[in-house]
Amino acid sequence: MAAKQFVQEYEDQRREELIKATYLEVAEKGYSAVTLQDIAKRAGVSKGSTLYYFATKEDLFLGALEWLVERLHQRMHEAIAATDDPVNKLKAALNTVFISAQESRQFFMAYTDFISIGTRNKRFHEFNAKFYQGCFACDREIVEAGIKTGVFRQVDMDEACSMMRALIDGLMLQWFFSAEGTFDDYRRRCERIVLDYLTGGNASHETQID
Repeated sequence: MAAKQFVQEYEDQRREELIKATYLEVAEKGYSAVTLQDIAKRAGVSKGSTLYYFATKEDLFLGALEWLVERLHQRMHEAIAATDDPVNKLKAALNTVFISAQESRQFFMAYTDFISIGTRNKRFHEFNAKFYQGCFACDREIVEAGIKTGVFRQVDMDEACSMMRALIDGLMLQWFFSAEGTFDDYRRRCERIVLDYLTGGNASHETQID
């Protein structure tokens, strides 16, 4: 039993190394330019090893997308659960998106490639949809907590979650392509705009974004 467990843990580690290598390669070069050899080299394994753990290149890239989605959702859930205050929940959730300029740029570069694949590939389309479903679930938890405590105004839940995602994605896109303003400028702007939307512009002094 111990030997089987060791083998399983070793194989799980190898799979994760290949997935992480795939994510970094896509972030740096773009999906169409990345080869299995590139991924194997970064992961420190032979090219044949990639096909041992993943039957096709598509399976490997899909594994990287799944890992990326689950990693972000886990961060968001943990951040939201760490506080009861709805405004702090909002800040914590946004900080999982606006982590740092480098990490956010890596994520944006990789994820936009995965989105483009999803326009033509059903498997990738389904995982992109899963990403937004998970984000909406986190957003709903924040909005419900804010309405329950009277910090946020009464809003249509689906509309509010959709609006929050639009604001977050739109400001991340603006930061990525803008030559003006720092990463922190856009993070603070996103916090302020989303909070103004949820409170109707009537946030109290105690709940103002820093």
